[in-house]
Amino acid sequence: MKLWLKGLALRALRSPWGVCGVHGQPPPPPAPEITATWEAINLGRQPVPEYFNFAHDVLDVWSQLEKAGHRPSNPAFWWVGGTGKEIKWSFEELGKQSRKAANVLESACGLQSGDRMMVVLPRLPEWWLVTVACMRAGLIMIPGISQLTEKDLKYRLQASRAKSIITSDALVPQVDAICHDCPSLQTKLLVSDNSHPGWMNFRELLQKASSEHNCVRTKSQDPLSIYFTSGTTGNPKMVEHSHSSYGLGFVASGRHWVALTESSIFWNTTDTGWVKAAWTFFSAWSNGSCVFVHELPRVDTKLILNTLSRFPITSLCCVPTLFRLLVQEDLTRYQFPSLRHCVTGGEALNPDVRERWKSQTGLELHEGYGQSETVVICANQKGMMIKTGSMGKAFPPYDVQIVDDQGNVLPPGEEGNVAVRIKPTRPFCFFHHYVLPDRARRGRECPCRAPSCPGVCCGQQPRPHPGRGGEGVYCPYSCL
Repeated sequence: MKLWLKGLALRALRSPWGVCGVHGQPPPPPAPEITATWEAINLGRQPVPEYFNFAHDVLDVWSQLEKAGHRPSNPAFWWVGGTGKEIKWSFEELGKQSRKAANVLESACGLQSGDRMMVVLPRLPEWWLVTVACMRAGLIMIPGISQLTEKDLKYRLQASRAKSIITSDALVPQVDAICHDCPSLQTKLLVSDNSHPGWMNFRELLQKASSEHNCVRTKSQDPLSIYFTSGTTGNPKMVEHSHSSYGLGFVASGRHWVALTESSIFWNTTDTGWVKAAWTFFSAWSNGSCVFVHELPRVDTKLILNTLSRFPITSLCCVPTLFRLLVQEDLTRYQFPSLRHCVTGGEALNPDVRERWKSQTGLELHEGYGQSETVVICANQKGMMIKTGSMGKAFPPYDVQIVDDQGNVLPPGEEGNVAVRIKPTRPFCFFHHYVLPDRARRGRECPCRAPSCPGVCCGQQPRPHPGRGGEGVYCPYSCL
């Protein structure tokens, strides 16, 4: 099975259509084991495929293999609510529901490929549905945490020029208070069993929507998502990732850092607004694993430990702060019969937390490091001997070095700056660019200096620009 899939993956790469099929024609041979694709790109044997769409080229193929009996019986998505309610979706059901959601976004909301949509939801199943639906419809998703204030929402909606927002009851008053200052915002979707004036109810629309939908044929370099940075040194920046940087960028880290297989059930306790939520499902679903989610209305260490005891979770990811809270509990009172692998990241891991977790559970904490602009840069992979205080080793395709302030590589043992090499070859999983807010772009001179470039931006949404690498590459200043 593995060899068969690998061969088909490479055949799909050689196809003039890339990986994504053409509407109205049979799709290319199935290739859910995109590890083969990632390795070929990483080793320089193949370029990034011209066309790629994670929903079509990964999720739908896993659905086909699932129906053919070539995948374990684990669900693809497993959600547990705060009251104990459970929802389980196979890859087939995930595909059906996300196609219905894509029809809601296109038909009811009038969104078109390339439009931007803010997704601000707590840990509800609809967050994952809408995220996949955005891929299918070619929309650019802009996740945000549910704790955003009115000021935060206003800044993000104005800067991103998002045409739509989907959220829950809690943020309706804040959005209504600022929507008149956000002229680009055209539709408001509500995930709730209630109704509010001026809002469309997503759940009601989803029930009525058709499950037939043709996935938009996206290029690998087309924008997939925009994440706002934390803004520690100023206003948050907009980090744009492409379909390939995220869709292909987590295959190997999922397999070698998180140790995922087709039988794995992976729980990451992160909020949906942080990049690690996307990192989780790209890592898990590209490897055929199950994404486990608990609604976690609030941080509750006993609830987390009871969940690990009750459900067959095999892989766990928490921020170090949460692991610090967990080790303060009496872990000897709990049994984690299925848990095999634990990872952490997002902040520095205290050596004492690592040692206490390992002594009480027998499981190592594998720390990793990445940023909004990257996927995993370095990590303590499964099987590595872990040194206390170390983030591990560089993760391919990144070349990571410690350099001085002038960019000179320092010898081992010297303290310096963590640097990622992006020349002469830019890592394919690196972010696309920082998207400048409309008011910052207007009037700026475009740095590409291509003959076809108008030179100065008129403030319109960025469009494909031949001056920065060819068709499909987006210039943050151009309004061609």
